[in-house]
Amino acid sequence: MIKPILASVIFVVILISFVMQRRPAGLTAVVGSLLMMIFGIIEPSDVVAPFGSDTVIMVASVLILGSAVFETGAAEIIGSAIVRRMGRNEKLLIIVLVLTVSILSSFLSNSAVVAIFLPLLASLARSSGGAITKKNTYMAVGIASVVGGNCTLAGSTPQLTAQAILQTTDSVRELTFWELGKVGFPLVIVLALYYLFIGIRLQKKVFDFPEVEDPAPSGDGGQVRSKAKCITVCLIMLGCVAGFTAGVFSFGTVGAIAAALCILTGCISFDKAFKSLDWNTICVLGGAMGISTALNKSGVVQAVADMIISAFGSGANPVTICLVLLVTSAVLGNIMSHTATAAVLTPLAISLGTGLGVDPIPYVVTVVIGCNLAFATPVATPPLTMTMVGGYRFTDYTKVGGLYNLLSLIAAALLIPLAYGL
Repeated sequence: MIKPILASVIFVVILISFVMQRRPAGLTAVVGSLLMMIFGIIEPSDVVAPFGSDTVIMVASVLILGSAVFETGAAEIIGSAIVRRMGRNEKLLIIVLVLTVSILSSFLSNSAVVAIFLPLLASLARSSGGAITKKNTYMAVGIASVVGGNCTLAGSTPQLTAQAILQTTDSVRELTFWELGKVGFPLVIVLALYYLFIGIRLQKKVFDFPEVEDPAPSGDGGQVRSKAKCITVCLIMLGCVAGFTAGVFSFGTVGAIAAALCILTGCISFDKAFKSLDWNTICVLGGAMGISTALNKSGVVQAVADMIISAFGSGANPVTICLVLLVTSAVLGNIMSHTATAAVLTPLAISLGTGLGVDPIPYVVTVVIGCNLAFATPVATPPLTMTMVGGYRFTDYTKVGGLYNLLSLIAAALLIPLAYGL
């Protein structure tokens, strides 16, 4: 009886730390996992093993691959070509940006994609004579990068966190590479339509502040070393996506091969590859897996799941459960790290599914989608935080991003049951 209480107390402390954000999320996750071990809830192996898991290896590998794409200048070539061809038609530019950034963010770090596009747009704004403005394009890029991250397993950290937790759970299948695409890609279309019919006009009313004159932060897309290396890294990236899709090898193995090829072919140096690793994300993933194991072993997650099932009845409508998880994850995702939110809610989603005797994957996908649908505040996702250099006020995100947040939740609430036949 004492272990569930201890695990609950530690978990509440972890949750408070995630919400307050006074310490890096990675530090909180690792310390939380260590505390679970110190108090005898999990074994030392449960703390250490996650850091060598297939998911963590895949994350590290994708980070290196993404950095290689930027290091060779391939990303800058793609981005600048798109920006140049749009000329001074801001409306068309925004729609093309939404689609392009979403697609790129499906496979590359969404923060890195935003980092390369902001300086390109700043340069275009300076040379357009006012036809293109930073305030009308920056937020669209940030939102698109987050929505695009909803399309594949490699797109954003919430799904990687969920995948890591699934790998430590018996009798539950893992997410496939394109699992989220059934919901994510339609949400990209919804975003494009939102900007086409509502967002662009709404921005002009809401963004009543003057254009920020300060230069945008530098986003070095890398010096183009040679066409050969640009082509090489693009081929490696395509091969990596094909490998993820084929399923012959594990995601971590495919990613590791791609990362090794990037280094061996000189697309990125070993030192830069090592520096490109986001240790905070890696620590969140590893720590979250340890915490999840502790909550499962102690029986805390099952107890909470039983309470929810009792509240709705053993014959609870799966769609109702999905709606509860979707709204909860979206609300928490707007006020705390969306990665931390996934770490908190994924074990619950799994237990709810198994408790109801149904496949828990739709519930896990619901949590991941909800965590990524966080546009009403700029604090939950780094790409949106980066766009604040456009001079936006907190309320600007609530008015423009919040409306799409609501529309995307409605769309997701319709798409998820359709995708999984609920």
